[in-house]
Amino acid sequence: MTTPAEHPLAPFRIGSSGEAGGDGARESAVTDVRVAFVTDIVTPCTAAALEALAPRTRLTAVFCSRTGSRGMAWSSHEEIRFRHEMIEGFTIPHPSRDGTDYYLSPRVLGAICRARPQVLISGGFSIPTLYAAAYSRVMRIPLLIQSDGTSHSEARLRLEQRIARRAFRRLAWGAVASSAPAARRFVEIGFPPARVFRASYTTRLEPLWRVAEGRAMRQHGPLRLLSVGRLIPRKGCEWLVRAVGQAQRSGAEVHLTMVGTGPEESSLKALAHELEITVSWRGFIDQPDLPFVYGEADAFAFPTLDDPFGMVLLEAAASGLPLIASPYAGATEELVRDGIEGFVVDPRDTAAVADSIARLAASPELRARMGRAAQDATRGHTPEETAADYVGAIEAATAAFAR
Repeated sequence: MTTPAEHPLAPFRIGSSGEAGGDGARESAVTDVRVAFVTDIVTPCTAAALEALAPRTRLTAVFCSRTGSRGMAWSSHEEIRFRHEMIEGFTIPHPSRDGTDYYLSPRVLGAICRARPQVLISGGFSIPTLYAAAYSRVMRIPLLIQSDGTSHSEARLRLEQRIARRAFRRLAWGAVASSAPAARRFVEIGFPPARVFRASYTTRLEPLWRVAEGRAMRQHGPLRLLSVGRLIPRKGCEWLVRAVGQAQRSGAEVHLTMVGTGPEESSLKALAHELEITVSWRGFIDQPDLPFVYGEADAFAFPTLDDPFGMVLLEAAASGLPLIASPYAGATEELVRDGIEGFVVDPRDTAAVADSIARLAASPELRARMGRAAQDATRGHTPEETAADYVGAIEAATAAFAR
């Protein structure tokens, strides 16, 4: 993990002013503070982070629903191993079926009251966060807003959404960002840099590291290029299919595998047929089975046009795959330096993406070198590191309120 002085966003790094201390202190960071963590649904990354945080705090997680419009059929829905409440109250689905639903039930406030927190952490600028803000004002405790939103992902917010962010800034003591771009976004909104903390998105990385450690780069055969994600417009899948076609026309041997489902599946299959490229369509694959899929691949492409973070990029990097990453994802800045862990390429520049694919197809040595660097880049993104970052933010907030 980089030290605060090495990190490009050092002022936002937990421990940069001594709150969490060095790496040894981070590993054992524990606080006796009662914490309520309010979030929308159960996801694999949220479950992993909160499971690591639970032994370090007196944690109660408040889930607005078990799943929602942005949810998938993850098995983590059945594996919640920490104190929590599941609200399942009145909900308005997000119109895009790809965003966070609107959770309106006042039962969220009831769950917060039962948790009797000394610190509140709430995800996003939402109705549940408004309930959390009301509790924090009445009880005079700190509220930390957690978000992965970046300047790019929030560039097209409506006026009322922009106003809401400014209002929440006045209601919250501080913020927890999932990436460097998300931290910068909080500062743009008006949060003081000293109160913006970093706690990266995470997942259970050990199974993926085992894949990396057992990986043997093939010397012959087509490049097995993998992409994982919903088949929706903002994920940029069309541009990847076109780039693979262009790479093949230039002489590169490539076999593309697409993991995921979505409304663009039929049109993408038609495009692949039109371009005469071979694609394996694997559909949805649950989290426990993904390491095997990453293990079958030689390289990973993440052509998103807009992703606040991009968990699949972390998973692919942990499994030791060289990365072709979009600059429009928060995870890219966290994990990928152009030419080191992979290539950072605008997905709409199909010639540049095709060139990156061709270079990886032509050189097993380049794939191996970039894959090792990609795995190394994930070492500071474990659930334990994320939990330690949350503890640092919690302790800073409680210390400020104790003065």
